[in-house]
Amino acid sequence: MTAPEPRYEPARALALWGEEEIAAAVEVLRSRSLFRYYGPDLRHRVDAFEAEFSAVTGVPHTVGVSSGTAALTAAMVGLGIPEGAEVIVPAVTFIGSVNAVVQARGIPVFAEVDDSLTLDPERLDELVTERTWGIMPVHLANAAADMRPIAEVARRHGLRVVEDAAQAAGVHYGGRPVGGLGDAGAFSFQLEKNLTAGEGGAVTVGDPAVYDRVARFQDQGGQFTTGRGGDRGASAEAPFLGANLRMTELTGAVLSVQLRRLGPMLERLRNIARHVRRETADLPVRWRRLPDEAGSGGDLTLLLASRLEARQFVAALTAEGIPAHTMYQGQAVYANRAVREGRTPWGVAWDRPARCRASEGLIGRSVTVGLGATMTDGDVDALVAAFRKAYEGLAPAAG
Repeated sequence: MTAPEPRYEPARALALWGEEEIAAAVEVLRSRSLFRYYGPDLRHRVDAFEAEFSAVTGVPHTVGVSSGTAALTAAMVGLGIPEGAEVIVPAVTFIGSVNAVVQARGIPVFAEVDDSLTLDPERLDELVTERTWGIMPVHLANAAADMRPIAEVARRHGLRVVEDAAQAAGVHYGGRPVGGLGDAGAFSFQLEKNLTAGEGGAVTVGDPAVYDRVARFQDQGGQFTTGRGGDRGASAEAPFLGANLRMTELTGAVLSVQLRRLGPMLERLRNIARHVRRETADLPVRWRRLPDEAGSGGDLTLLLASRLEARQFVAALTAEGIPAHTMYQGQAVYANRAVREGRTPWGVAWDRPARCRASEGLIGRSVTVGLGATMTDGDVDALVAAFRKAYEGLAPAAG
């Protein structure tokens, strides 16, 4: 007899899903025009979402695509990454960051993170070689990477900066939205994200020439003759072959509805996180450092003294009904065998990477407490009580 599937508790955008999303999707279904470029009654929902998302991010151009990984790939292609070029990626990230570098025919180089669990700017210079093309800071778990010093390293070495904002739609750094702080930004709209249609992504760019390349790449290269006899796409640049990474009208319609809720939702989650921190200020908690706490999307991640304590803390919170986990099961991204061995669809592309031991130590001791967009004040009080109980339960072991 197989064990039942664990119950999935909607957290952020999905928790707010309602009749508006259903109505938006039904409108597209009734139009019979689910393809973004033409149909019997095209509603231009992807076009509308792209314009709305550009307004939210403050970046002139947005291209809706099929996933966050697709967005990262298209962003690097749009910026002209040469084949075999190196891209510096944090050791603590989702495997999609690495897959995107591979799909863009680049080589990932793994960098240490600091106690923000994002790229350590002080360790970047040592990784730059004549083959380095760019840096991919990851805005991890709704907290921005420390972009000012990262951008300074990039300027000093003439490198491109591609922001992986898959987990951070609506997050700010220094008063500016992420996705507009580097040369390009990439977002995900997968089920657990701040905006969700189950899947989807977006690229944000300021340079119109880069925008042209991204838009063409995700649409089969953008220069071809359709089955209806017309051409779609034209550019002054020489034509090139692309991929099919297009966003559907259903996705665009649902995301436009959710975009209106993004700001208020993140403000509520930030307030919850601040409240929990205040209510536990008497405990010697080492919180994850946030480069811009005011702009975060509501993060509650702490660093325990050891992996054992982290496991105990997760177990204690879970026993109280509070969702908690250690990020990526306490493993750096190169713990994945294919990443570790450099195995791509085209063969082995890099040697076994050096271990980022500081990053491994930090991620293994991390505990993230889940926050939900529909949490009531009573839910927050219960979270605080469970947190205190779990933390105080560590005292005998710590003593």
